[in-house]
Amino acid sequence: MDAQRLKDIFPEFSMDLIEEIIACGTHKFIDAGTEIMDIGRPIREVPLLLKGKIKVFRPDELGNELFLYFLYPGDACALSLVCSASTGRSNVRAEAVEECEVMAVPVQYMDEWMRKYRTWYYYVLGTYRGRFEEVLRTVDGIAFHNMDERLVRYLLKNQEAAASDELHITHQDIAYELNSSREVISRLLKKLEQRGIISLGRNSIKILKPLEKLVDF
Repeated sequence: MDAQRLKDIFPEFSMDLIEEIIACGTHKFIDAGTEIMDIGRPIREVPLLLKGKIKVFRPDELGNELFLYFLYPGDACALSLVCSASTGRSNVRAEAVEECEVMAVPVQYMDEWMRKYRTWYYYVLGTYRGRFEEVLRTVDGIAFHNMDERLVRYLLKNQEAAASDELHITHQDIAYELNSSREVISRLLKKLEQRGIISLGRNSIKILKPLEKLVDF
């Protein structure tokens, strides 16, 4: 692993921290669709994402999924950092949305680096804060917003994550992640299509008009 490339992706890291990440971590490539973490599974490594996109969500007993957030290059999963430092087991599920490249760091270095490297300390705190705010927005959406607004927010988040106006996702996938039914999601998507905001295809949704105007941030 090239130290300068790692520095470009994680500019907040000091060079001595980067050198130790390279020495202690494992450079891995993960295929799209691969499950990276699961509920109750021991966390032995914390992935630092170099390339690709990871979806983090929490399933319930019935198989429904509550979407939490995406990870992008330069990110680490805050919940995996928390769990590795406490129970040692995951309380979320994470899946590679596309082919990913990571540096997987053994969890035994987490506490040591918090004391040893100020840049790691501030990175972890910033990661906690950012993800906590995202989880709060998710909770707010469930508690205070109706399903049509939650759907628009979901589409907007996926549009930003894909950096594309065309999303390749099924109605059932959306229903799982919003903890709703496929029939409800299909009906709401059809209403958006009738308003000229989106165009529905086979397992795809094309965004035709800005979604930001439809939600109150």
